[in-house]
Amino acid sequence: MVISKLAKKKEKWIAGAFCFSGRPDPTWPVNEKLIKQLEKIWNSLGPLSDEIPPSPPILGYRGCFVRNNNIHREWCIYDGVVTLETDGNSEIRLDRQGTFEKLVLSSAPKGVLPAFCFKQR
Repeated sequence: MVISKLAKKKEKWIAGAFCFSGRPDPTWPVNEKLIKQLEKIWNSLGPLSDEIPPSPPILGYRGCFVRNNNIHREWCIYDGVVTLETDGNSEIRLDRQGTFEKLVLSSAPKGVLPAFCFKQR
């Protein structure tokens, strides 16, 4: 029996921050332990009801993300709002304490992110 290389392909998660204009934004690999923590936080968050999500600035820090292109799943996070995109579906939840965003940013290796990405909440 032949096993496809695709079946052996491991899920690869990356995180990153939207913070640069004119050059690539920083990204870094993340492990399953972090993904499990993020899923736990996601499951504890309530929906964004009638509130209007904040608009990021044109320049500077504009949020962060965690994505897996193999399974078409991505969280985008900015200022207490977490959006999950999966195969064309989108769900938005509210994270008033910014726990999700702080965890993603803290997972970056030292020196990868500029200081302005670590905003005070």
